[in-house]
Amino acid sequence: MIKYIDRLETIKRFKDEHARLKKLVSELSTEQVLKPNTLGAWSIKDIVAHLAAWNWEVIAEVDRVLQNKATWLVRYEEKKGEDEFNEKEVEKRRHMSWQEVIKDWDDSFWKQIERMKTLSEDEWKHQSGNQLWSDGTPVTVYSLFAYKYEGAGHEGGHAKQLEQVTKSL
Repeated sequence: MIKYIDRLETIKRFKDEHARLKKLVSELSTEQVLKPNTLGAWSIKDIVAHLAAWNWEVIAEVDRVLQNKATWLVRYEEKKGEDEFNEKEVEKRRHMSWQEVIKDWDDSFWKQIERMKTLSEDEWKHQSGNQLWSDGTPVTVYSLFAYKYEGAGHEGGHAKQLEQVTKSL
């Protein structure tokens, strides 16, 4: 069940998690970053590319929610849709250098933070029409930022994973 989350607390948590992950990946060699199958089938570069893609997608979805045209329900709540998005977006960034992927990720993160900051409290709480998540909670702007991965936010969850796998790299 998605519970209301405070916008300013969320921004702070996102910034903390981003800084943690950025520090971690900045300490790795190019060889470590590009090593295939570091986490499942993905390299660390692929994971960061995946994060950039989702950050950009969240920014776009905020506007769709505010227009009562949320699409995540249809596109991503099923595991298959999420997997297809991940594969497509990681593949789209495969030709990019590590530095370009880091820049894309950092740019997407700060655009996301900026978008969160510009939302009014009413917009933060806005529900997309009568749309509900599969658990029955309303699709709201804040619910887009409530996602938990490995017990943290999206970037924080991947930071936890990478802290474990980079010990053996």
